[in-house]
Amino acid sequence: MRLLLSVVLSLLAGVGWAASSASLECGACMLVVTEVEKGVKAVDPKKTIDSGSFRVNPKGEQVGLQKVPFARSNGHIVELLEKACDRTTDYRHVVNKLTGKMVYVNKDSTWLTGDSSLGMQSKLHGACNDFIDDRGDELEKFFVKEREDPTRELCLKMLAVCTSVDVSPLPPMEPEEEKKEEEEGKEEKEND
Repeated sequence: MRLLLSVVLSLLAGVGWAASSASLECGACMLVVTEVEKGVKAVDPKKTIDSGSFRVNPKGEQVGLQKVPFARSNGHIVELLEKACDRTTDYRHVVNKLTGKMVYVNKDSTWLTGDSSLGMQSKLHGACNDFIDDRGDELEKFFVKEREDPTRELCLKMLAVCTSVDVSPLPPMEPEEEKKEEEEGKEEKEND
């Protein structure tokens, strides 16, 4: 009986720990979305590329070509996917203060501090490469269209590698505001 109770408690403790941190696969998905979307936005929206058939008709004219925006062209998306995992050094594993769950985020997108060790970055880099290798065609098709919330659509709805808590927004509060609140709280305690 005690053995059974020990096993059940161990399993419950393991489940509780797993729920407190986003999976590496989820982190990789969120990284890929962030980096590809950042790369798409960096391109001049007026820049176009010829796409389609490059065949020449009997009159010597090319037919079947159409101008498409370069930013979301298949070739550009493939290029962005190839470079995405190289950006793991820009990521850290932080606790989202709104949800209490640990997530992987670009350090420039938040003031939250967390694990940015080489070990964490190496694991995320490996997971990112595996993620792209396993889903390359799906990712290319996904990113050629603009989406309202690409992280939620890809990582949560389409691939189900993240939970809704994983893709929740980070707190908007700036660190200076948080420090002010902490100082005010300390002053109130000292006055009591």
